[in-house]
Amino acid sequence: MKKSTAFCVLSVMVATAMVGCGSKGNTNSTESKSESKAESKSDATADQTKAAASNIGNADYVYAKINVPYADYYYGEVNNIAPEENPASLKANLTAPDAVKDLRAAGQYDSVSSVTAQKMKLFPVADSEAVGQGSQYKGVVGVNVAISKSLYEDAKKAIEEKKTSENALLTLVGEMTTTTDTTPTEYKVLNSDGTLSKTVGNVTKDDKAKAEITSTSKYGNYQIDLSDINLDIKNVQGVLLETDDGKKYGLEHLENIWVKPAELAFAVEAFKENHGNDVDYLRYADMQGKTIKKITYLLADADDIEVDTSLYVTKKAPDGYKLTGDEKVNYAADGTKINYKLETADTKYKLSRIVYKNSNVKWTADTSTDGVVVLPKEAGPGKYQLIFSSDTYNDLSMTVTVDSGLKEGDIKFENNAIVIADNAQKIDAKMYLDGINSAKVNDTEYKGGKGRSFGKNAFNEDGSVKLDAATKGDDGEKPIFASGKNTVTLKADGYPDFTFEVNK
Repeated sequence: MKKSTAFCVLSVMVATAMVGCGSKGNTNSTESKSESKAESKSDATADQTKAAASNIGNADYVYAKINVPYADYYYGEVNNIAPEENPASLKANLTAPDAVKDLRAAGQYDSVSSVTAQKMKLFPVADSEAVGQGSQYKGVVGVNVAISKSLYEDAKKAIEEKKTSENALLTLVGEMTTTTDTTPTEYKVLNSDGTLSKTVGNVTKDDKAKAEITSTSKYGNYQIDLSDINLDIKNVQGVLLETDDGKKYGLEHLENIWVKPAELAFAVEAFKENHGNDVDYLRYADMQGKTIKKITYLLADADDIEVDTSLYVTKKAPDGYKLTGDEKVNYAADGTKINYKLETADTKYKLSRIVYKNSNVKWTADTSTDGVVVLPKEAGPGKYQLIFSSDTYNDLSMTVTVDSGLKEGDIKFENNAIVIADNAQKIDAKMYLDGINSAKVNDTEYKGGKGRSFGKNAFNEDGSVKLDAATKGDDGEKPIFASGKNTVTLKADGYPDFTFEVNK
C-alpha cells in the first residue's frame, strides 16, 4: 500500500520530549550506520543475544506493553542488537544520535497507508487508525518491552523535567503507562540510546512447513506462499526474511503480511498493486539474485516460528523478454487450445503454473506442441493466467479468457434452480456455478474470496439454490438471502451476466 512520505515528530505524554525527523537515506548508508551501531553495542549472533539477556527477569527490570513504530520494532531484528550489560547502572543517553533514523525514511519502515479502513479490524496486532476515508498502519501494538529500573526512573525524570532526546528513548518510555515485574514469554529490551533489542525468547523450527515463491503477483514483484503451517494473523507481530548473505528484511502488515499470514508479498522496484496503490520497495531493493534461506514469524506472547527455505529471488527479465498470445478463445469440451508466443533468449522458460480464480489449477495442460497450450476438459470457461518461469529471471505471464459461447437467455432460473440450455459445449449448471467470481444480492456485493466461492456457498451442484445459505463476517454468520424477494446478479468470466429473483 502507498505510504506516508514523512516521519512525524512524536510527542511524549504531555511533555515536549521529541524525536527528530530523519531524512531519506539509501541502503548503503543504512548498512554502514547499522554496522557501526552493532559493533559498538554488540555484534551478537542469535544465541549470543539470548545469552546476553539471560539475567533479564531479575530485580533490575520492569516490563510494559507498548505500541512500537515499524522502524523501531525491526531495527533490533535486522541488526541483531543485544540488550545492554550492567542494567543496574544504566542512565538515559539523551544525546545519542537516532540510530533508527534511516529506517524511518519513506520507503523503508515508515507507516503503511490505505485508501480504505475496511481491513483495520482484520489486523488487530497492527497499530492502525482511520485517516479520512482511509487508514494508516503505523507499527505494532502490545509489544512486550523490558527496561532496567535504573534507566526507567532516569528517563521518567527527564520527561518530568521536559528534557528532549535525540533518539526515541523518551518517546518509548512515555508509552509505558503500566509496568510489571512479571517476565513475559517474549520481549524486546529498551537500551539507553533509545534502540530496542531483537526479540528475546524461544524460537520453534517448523520442519513441516513448505514455502514457494513466484514473481507473478498482484501485490508485489514477488509473492511467497507457505503451506502446512498454522498461523493466526491476530498474533503475528512481524515477519523476517533472511537471505543467504545473512541480511534480514522486515515485513509490514497489509502491504507485505496479509490477512492469511501464510501469504506474503514484497517489491524490489516501483510497483503498483491490485488496488492502485504504490508499494514501498527500497528496503528490499537489493534482494534480486539472493536466496531466502529463512522465514521467521514474530509472534505476540508466544514462541516465534522459524521456517528454513531455499527461495531464489529471480532477477528482472531483460528488456524485450515478453509473452503474448490469445486473449480470448472458445471453450472446447475435448480440449481448449491457446496459442502463445514466447520471446526470450533464455531457453529454460517453461510453463510452470496456470492460475484460475487466484489459485493454481490441479490439472495438467498439454504443452507437447511448441507455441500451444491445450487445456483439458476439466478447465471450463473462465479467465486463466499462464505463467512461464526460468531459473534466472522473473516470470512471464499472459491472461486468456475461455468463452463459454453461451448467450443471454441461455442461463435461466426456474423452480429455484439455475438451468443451462442445451449447448454443443456440454456446459452444465455445475460448470457455470464454479465459474462465478462475484455476485450481488439486493444491496450486498460479494467480491474477492466471497465472490469466488459464491456459487458453491449459495447453490447446490445441481443448480438448486440454498435458501439458508450464510456467509461469515466480523459479526458472525449472516444469511445471504433475506425473507421475501431477493434480486440476484451473478458474474462469471466467459459467461453473460445473469440477473434473477430468489423468493425465500
